Amino acid sequence: MLSKGTVEDNRKFFGRANHARCAITMGIGTILASRRVLMLATGAPKANAVANAIEGPITASVTASALQLHPDATAILDEEARRN
Repeated sequence: MLSKGTVEDNRKFFGRANHARCAITMGIGTILASRRVLMLATGAPKANAVANAIEGPITASVTASALQLHPDATAILDEEARRN
């Protein structure tokens, strides 16, 4: 469960009715050790992050760019998150 302070701090991103109450924190090493990786992104605000992760150089500045090293990674994007 997320602490009350964390929920309050993140309420601005999710609104009152729909906010996360729990989360999983996982390091990139653990993610890369998995058999399969699925990245799901929706919305135009995610387009730059997705492009940097998938098309940019592998860098510590964009942690998700390490997914380029995974042998079985899939990205599922809506039109807004997909940059042309």
